Amino acid sequence: MKKLLSIAALFVALTGTAFAANNYDLNIVKPAAKVNVKAVATVKVTAKGDYHINKEYPAKLSLTAPDGVKLDRNKLTIQDATLTEKVLKFEIKLTASTAGKKTITGELKGAVCTDENCIPFTEKVSIEVDVAAQ
Repeated sequence: MKKLLSIAALFVALTGTAFAANNYDLNIVKPAAKVNVKAVATVKVTAKGDYHINKEYPAKLSLTAPDGVKLDRNKLTIQDATLTEKVLKFEIKLTASTAGKKTITGELKGAVCTDENCIPFTEKVSIEVDVAAQ
């Protein structure tokens, strides 16, 4: 049993999955949306503990909107983000042309670092928007 746990721990360490999750939080804020009114969702990474956001890493957020939703931009880069030592935050501006539940999907890439090492991450993003009629 100990050998199996050791192998599992080694796999997690090599893939970085558990390690990355321990070093940052990912928070997605859904907007209150109405048909034909611009709304703003946010995707925010907050570095934990001794980690900080790597400002030199080419962080980006790539998004795909469903039918009935128009995004101001489908691709956002680090230049579009609000960036501090601990926070990387993207604002997603959208307008829905139809009411109902919509899901914007995408992928977020970035990196968190300490003085000794950097951990790049890739996260799947799903932004649920419930669009109300006017």
